[in-house]
Amino acid sequence: MKGLCAPLVLLLAVLGYSGGRGGLVDGYGLTRRGVDIPGPDNFIRHRYPSVVTFGDHLYIDGGVLSQRINGTDSNSTQSGQTYPFYAVNSTLSLRLNESWTNDTVTFRSISKTAPLLSQQVYWSDPSNGAGALYTWAGMALGSDPPPTNEQWLFNADGAGGGTWSQVPQGDFRGFSQLRRPVGAAFTQSAHVGYALGGQTTSMTDRSVQKAYPGYALTDLVSYDFETGKWANVSTVGQYGGYGTSLNARAEYIPFGPNGLLLFLGGAETPVDATNNSIVEPTWNIVYLHDPVTGKWYRQPTSGARPPVVERACSVGVQGPNNTYEIFIYGGNSDQIDGTSSDVHVLSLPGFVFFDAHSPGTPRADHGCAVVGKGKRQMLSYGGVDGGQLLRDPTTTPDPWKQGLGIYDMTEMKWVDLYDPNAANYESPAAVAEWYANGGMDTVAWCDDLKDLMINGSSSTYGAPGNSSSTDSSEDSSQVRRTGVIVGSTVGAVVLLTIMGVVVFLVVRWHRRRREDTVVGDTFEEYRPEPWPKDSPRLRSTTPGTMISSPTPVEPIEILGTAREELPAEDVDMAYELPVPTPRLRPELPDRKYSY
Repeated sequence: MKGLCAPLVLLLAVLGYSGGRGGLVDGYGLTRRGVDIPGPDNFIRHRYPSVVTFGDHLYIDGGVLSQRINGTDSNSTQSGQTYPFYAVNSTLSLRLNESWTNDTVTFRSISKTAPLLSQQVYWSDPSNGAGALYTWAGMALGSDPPPTNEQWLFNADGAGGGTWSQVPQGDFRGFSQLRRPVGAAFTQSAHVGYALGGQTTSMTDRSVQKAYPGYALTDLVSYDFETGKWANVSTVGQYGGYGTSLNARAEYIPFGPNGLLLFLGGAETPVDATNNSIVEPTWNIVYLHDPVTGKWYRQPTSGARPPVVERACSVGVQGPNNTYEIFIYGGNSDQIDGTSSDVHVLSLPGFVFFDAHSPGTPRADHGCAVVGKGKRQMLSYGGVDGGQLLRDPTTTPDPWKQGLGIYDMTEMKWVDLYDPNAANYESPAAVAEWYANGGMDTVAWCDDLKDLMINGSSSTYGAPGNSSSTDSSEDSSQVRRTGVIVGSTVGAVVLLTIMGVVVFLVVRWHRRRREDTVVGDTFEEYRPEPWPKDSPRLRSTTPGTMISSPTPVEPIEILGTAREELPAEDVDMAYELPVPTPRLRPELPDRKYSY
């Protein structure tokens, strides 16, 4: 988007934000004279909010707010604008365990000690207590320079409140080398946050002197919630034409053993950006990244692609039949020369786009989240409709009360009421029909991405959870029968193999026992008798008389350890009996003994 942020910078200057700490400026950003909960009648716009759900509450943080004063449209004498922006002084929350409309919902204000910034990177960690929200980077509001490179943490208390604190850096060396971006595409896995690209300017990083559009960043930053470690990998040659990304969206999708990072929309530019160098790429391809292996994928898409767009909002939701849908709403577009009101759906693993044909109201720089127990509803909050290039973001009051809209993602339509007990999400009918008609057969896969995305039979993708189709039932039954047969066969083979191994081991054990017993019995039963009674060669009837065996017999060795003398022939000889030999104990040969 050419010069997209420039109007805001000029607006802040016109409003007197660049004139030191006087006037409307206080502390880290804009004046704190505006109230953060103006109510349905006074609310005009909330730009750059970030939204996240923890339990029964939705939290809203960051950005700038525009409002009426006591319900009247009093002009600002300093700016000539009807509705000037003010920095949001606190973090807001609203309840998600009760029904409401955008006219009846009530907000809670939570004191904020962190710097007042916009377009920060937000990472949520639901496993940390009642929920934790990490913030980093962002753009300063007002005449004050941006803060030093800091990271802040909001700890929710489970009751719609919470506290802010600065995060001490155990990996200070890695952290200090990072440039603070604005407009990065961020998402997170269970325990690691990721931020792609963005741009750094004199309003985001004290070490940078160049004003907007500054320098585009060519890296993917990650932060481990558990270890506190930061990492930074280059995206040059991997992402887009320059390795840069401005105002895009990122989603973590549950495919493959490690999950994948998916990046959507936005703009790109050479590193040394100018207002004329920023362009919005098409949706013909999307980029994915495996955060563990480090591999990038460049995947073609199909279907009703959105116009090129940046500054949209997006949410992802798991379908009941192996699909994952990403809903993209709004954004600003060079292609339509204005702000979009459309909702589009990207369904995975088909990588196919659908036009929901249910436009909301034009808006960009807003936040979205999946809400409700059934994860069927998308909440949209805030944003602006500034017309061409967002040049006049303050001139149009939000047509939605308090900036809130609720979207039924299964029915693909906007609704008037938030329902915490809405039915579970199911893929929209158009999505289910595409898969049922063999849409997966038309996917043009890149590299080996197909192996990561497909984890079962394609016939199961996109089928509605309550489908009563005979064909679908028969297919499902056939799949189940095949699974039972295969499972039984494999189980039987494994069982027979185990039984064979057990029998072999038992037989070998008994054989060794038997051999040990024979050796032991031989030594136990040995009793030396007077020689030559036991000799098979010579027998005597009277002492000194020798009788030869009629047939030659091979010489054998006589067992025993006692020494005797053989009588000579024709010699009357008396022999003495051997001394009884004590019982012997078997003795193993010495280790050095060799045969």
